[in-house]
Amino acid sequence: MKKVLEKLHKLDPKEIEPNILKTTLNRFDFAQVDYLPYLEGKSFDEYSRTYILDSPIKVFLNVWPSQYQLPVHQHNNFWGYIAVLKGLLTETSFVFDKEDNVLSCHPPKSFRKGEVIFEPLNGIHHIQNPSPSKPLVTAHFYFPSGYDYNGVMIFDIRHKKVAELNEKADRISWDYPKDHYSRIEENAFEVVNLW
Repeated sequence: MKKVLEKLHKLDPKEIEPNILKTTLNRFDFAQVDYLPYLEGKSFDEYSRTYILDSPIKVFLNVWPSQYQLPVHQHNNFWGYIAVLKGLLTETSFVFDKEDNVLSCHPPKSFRKGEVIFEPLNGIHHIQNPSPSKPLVTAHFYFPSGYDYNGVMIFDIRHKKVAELNEKADRISWDYPKDHYSRIEENAFEVVNLW
């Protein structure tokens, strides 16, 4: 992982765009990257995030215990890539039609150790560790490095609820007090499966 960080640190922020970052990341075999020194002392039985580079790309490692998942969310002010370092990651992509209040759901895809996933600007997705017993470890590479969660939309599929996080939010979650959301809408959409 040290070589990955060294290469990323040398990127010119004025030139960073998805293809530049993809080309840089493709130089590395993420199935062989040594990430464990960065997680020393971390439990693999609870979700955690460890920041390892702040500029010009924000890089962090996530540990996902078995069956841990994030809410469906939209990347409205940052884009990037996820590399699977250990385990299996499942991603489900969505498209939200604001006019018709329809959230269209694409079939889930699974990614194994060593695979890299693109997270586009304004993309909506759900990511999780599907394993009933094994942890997942992912490396996240986001640009711009100074992003926050203000304006990020999160979706509750079961209750058809949508919320927009504000500047008080420091992660993607439904567990905040109400003052961490700019808005919360009940019965905000219908879900349509595209398979």
